[in-house]
Amino acid sequence: MAPSRLSPSNDTPTDCPTPGKSIWTIESISGKGKGVIAAIDIKPGKLLISEAPLITTECITSIETTERDLAHALRALPKDSQRAFLSLHNNYPGKNPLSNIIRSNGYPLGPASEVGGVFANISRVNHSCRPNAVHAWNPLLNVETVYAVRSIRQGEEITLSYHAGGPSTTRKEILKEGFGFDCTCEICSLPPAELEASDSRLIRAQILDSTIGDPESVWYSPGKVLRNCKTLLGIYEEEGIRDDRLTRLYFDAFQVVNMHGDQARASVWARRYCEEKKRSAGRDSIDLLEMMPFVKNPSKHDSFGSANDWETGVKDVPKDLDKEAFEEWLWREKVQTVVVGLSLDLCWERMALEDRSWKSIESRAT
Repeated sequence: MAPSRLSPSNDTPTDCPTPGKSIWTIESISGKGKGVIAAIDIKPGKLLISEAPLITTECITSIETTERDLAHALRALPKDSQRAFLSLHNNYPGKNPLSNIIRSNGYPLGPASEVGGVFANISRVNHSCRPNAVHAWNPLLNVETVYAVRSIRQGEEITLSYHAGGPSTTRKEILKEGFGFDCTCEICSLPPAELEASDSRLIRAQILDSTIGDPESVWYSPGKVLRNCKTLLGIYEEEGIRDDRLTRLYFDAFQVVNMHGDQARASVWARRYCEEKKRSAGRDSIDLLEMMPFVKNPSKHDSFGSANDWETGVKDVPKDLDKEAFEEWLWREKVQTVVVGLSLDLCWERMALEDRSWKSIESRAT
């Protein structure tokens, strides 16, 4: 669905919550410079900031003229916006101060965008490897939004993730090289044994994520892929991950069951995707708006019906199950799967071997 055919809802908050509205304040934080602090208790799904960029990298005409192009764009801004830009932290003092402010504070305007932007308030939000908020570019409103994805207590720092995924050594290296600081967030500061356990889980998460995205596995071994989705979700829950990795996992599970004709489960996964995307990016998220039709009609999605071995209809979603039984149904845990050429005992034996192989791969990765 093309963005131009979508319209923002009338009740979407497009004004930027400011410190004067008692949601958050910008304060000095020891060892971090400035940061954003919650002024009240905040619930998940709360819009914290919505703002247009001060400057984008679209103004740069060539690498050779970067500093001159940025200076020209800066002079065109109102005085208070100029001051806001120049007051942002520069991790790379010296030559080319304007481009280095961009480098230190810029956000891509969308996950695949080559254009970056700098924001008066969002660029003040510091990093955590377990953030309590998520940012997203909204191309319908031309603003960057920040939503709380976890409960945030009054006085707690609001954080975003500058880099998602991987063990602590990888994260620290990327953050040091790309942003010029040593990460001391709550995850990176765990006691050695706990940090090692977290790293082990995150390494396995990367392995699982790569296998879940393998088209051949989705086609020939959908049950295994769905089990991997459940295992990955468990890791995300244990690690407190609520960024785009979570919605991507919901979308992957949607595609697995939808490809095999299971519209009932596909409808549930589409709904969970939409609920989480609304919480993290708002009701005017283009991803949410594009996914909503598939809650009621998964068969309209491109992934539908390459096979019909799991065929169900949307009306087949059970309505009389308790939470535990519903989850068993959703993950197809009580469904018998026919595997050509393999006895049931051999299937279980293979699953046990696969589980041991994950541990072997994980040990090699560390």
